[in-house]
Amino acid sequence: MRVAAAVALGCLLVGCGRGDRVTEPLTSMPPVPTPSSGPVTTAVEDPAIAIKTPFVDGEVGSPVSVTGTAEVVDGALTVRVLGEDGAELAAIVVRASCGDGCRGKFGTELFFFVERKQPGTIEVSGVGGDGEPALASVPVVLFAR
Repeated sequence: MRVAAAVALGCLLVGCGRGDRVTEPLTSMPPVPTPSSGPVTTAVEDPAIAIKTPFVDGEVGSPVSVTGTAEVVDGALTVRVLGEDGAELAAIVVRASCGDGCRGKFGTELFFFVERKQPGTIEVSGVGGDGEPALASVPVVLFAR
């Protein structure tokens, strides 16, 4: 259903005539933000990783608690706090309670420093069971404590 909606939205935005055909397979892999791209404005979801907290556009201070579930190789995840310019403010490697064929829970706290309130991103990444990169992120508002 999501793929059909995405195709329909794409046709509305760029126009699809009767002769237009999709020749490339559609994938659900989210774009991987680059440090120069700045924070995302909506949550990026990945079937392998789900961020439960913090919430989209939630205000977070240091330390920020990040929780969720994941099914990734060896249960290994990298959790990062990114500032408004996409610069890494904090990062930690954690393990989900399960991996490789089962979904496990993860949770951690990250300490970061900002001088003023600003948009930011919480990003969780790992390697999915298919060997491809898995990434989930949520936009937040970072504030100094």
